Amino acid sequence: MVNGKSYVVFDLDDVLANLRDNLMEMLRKRTGVNIHWRHWNEYKLDGIYGVSVEEIMQWVLEDEVLESATLEPDAIKALQTAKSAGYEVAVVTARAWHPNGESITENWLNRYRLDIDQLHLVPIFGDKTTVLKRIGLVHHYIDDHVDHIYSAKALRSVQNVHLLDRPWNRNDDRLPRIHRLREFIDLIKMSQLQ
Repeated sequence: MVNGKSYVVFDLDDVLANLRDNLMEMLRKRTGVNIHWRHWNEYKLDGIYGVSVEEIMQWVLEDEVLESATLEPDAIKALQTAKSAGYEVAVVTARAWHPNGESITENWLNRYRLDIDQLHLVPIFGDKTTVLKRIGLVHHYIDDHVDHIYSAKALRSVQNVHLLDRPWNRNDDRLPRIHRLREFIDLIKMSQLQ
């Protein structure tokens, strides 16, 4: 436990930040393939669009997709609720691949006035468990990537995991799932009443 605190840890992209809308539009323009994100049935998009991961990453850089991500509904309220319940808030995101990933992410968080205590970047398709271990006691961890949730669930320091429902993770029905951040807010409020 860091400073005796308990944490709520959020993934960023498609958890607090809506990356999928701008990513979908960028991929439609770049590839000519018009597939709505509601039909993305896997996390990696290279197979869906018939291009390499490296091409997608280059286009994300050129089209400033990370910079233009919008705020997910209830993202601010979710962070405020966690803070009000006495938790520290951390964001762990797979943006370390981007040469300016940290500054872009910090600017984005500031633009939307998201009050967090820690920001950690890991490589794309990287392992978040090293960071989660360093953070300490994680009371709640929320992510949209099945692999990250299973890895976090295996840690003794992570008490509760929540898979945020997205089309690309619906092939797994074994993990605890929330459908929107509003459900997490309600969960925190209910736990305070007990």
